[in-house]
Amino acid sequence: MNSAFVMPLVVASSCIVSAAAAAEQACGYSSAGWNAPNGAAVFSAGSGPIGDVLNAVGEIRTHSMLSHGPGKWVTHATMKQPSENSWPAVCSAPVTPSDLIEGYPGLEQVNQGGIYRFLYGSGGSGPSALTYQVGDPIKAASIGDTIWWELPYFADRSRVDEGVEIDRPSVRGGRVRYSFYQYRTTEGTPTGDPAWNNGMVCSSFLAYAHYVDGQGAIPPYTYNHSKLANAANALHAGVRDSCENSLGFWGSVGTSIVCFADVCEKAANQVANCMASHACDTGSGSVWRGVRDDASTVAVSISPDRIGGWSGHVWGKQPGATVWSADTNHSVQWNSGGNVYGCWY
Repeated sequence: MNSAFVMPLVVASSCIVSAAAAAEQACGYSSAGWNAPNGAAVFSAGSGPIGDVLNAVGEIRTHSMLSHGPGKWVTHATMKQPSENSWPAVCSAPVTPSDLIEGYPGLEQVNQGGIYRFLYGSGGSGPSALTYQVGDPIKAASIGDTIWWELPYFADRSRVDEGVEIDRPSVRGGRVRYSFYQYRTTEGTPTGDPAWNNGMVCSSFLAYAHYVDGQGAIPPYTYNHSKLANAANALHAGVRDSCENSLGFWGSVGTSIVCFADVCEKAANQVANCMASHACDTGSGSVWRGVRDDASTVAVSISPDRIGGWSGHVWGKQPGATVWSADTNHSVQWNSGGNVYGCWY
């Protein structure tokens, strides 16, 4: 947005939905179907704490998705809003640790109704930008087909509407969780090697898809310590401000429990710690601040802008460029025939 201390608090993305997309908004109809071709990488940009983080390192895009064609399904990695921890643990770790660790739904395949609700909730303004890139259309379509036809998957049911099936692609033999730790380091994700808790985020999934189709490994980018420190501070400040103002991802934390401690400060510490070293169960600020204050730490990760070849990342046909980065931005339009009911979790 998501995100090393190697740790990328730097590229945390809106691979995470905001609190505005409450449970009742997880399901609904699309206005139509989008026009993104098979294999296109679709990018969105949003505001909030994650936008603060990306601005701190000069990047814009906050989420990336793989389209399987106009009006068809979408594969992406995301995470729904976590729950408030139970009493009395809420006063020391305001967010339920297991929700942060397990990262539900994680990697999933949803239809147009599901992805529309993910992006727009129940008719909200949605992302500030929504674009797609294809680059080489033959190679892009090959990536889309490989993920759709060759990646094992298991069927799951929406937690909001049990009548809706949501496919879960299986990587490394199991369900892929949305892992905040991917913002510390991509580990072996870009080449399909093991990762902590079998996790991915939206952009590391695109890197994996690129590799598994034989299009080459996308090398992670190293952010220097100054950018890491700026991003860490921006993430903490953004989460705390949203919590204190009852906005965004952390808006409801602590609202039903009266604690004699700073719940929003601890919520901000908790998510920063989770990204720093998967220490998702503590509201102490020592973990992420220890990383921030260590001058030897850097961040090694793959962001949505890196996938698309923007903000100084490799683009066009240069060595290390992606299939998609040889293209410019095309506007996503919801203009294919009909509308579809679906859920994104």
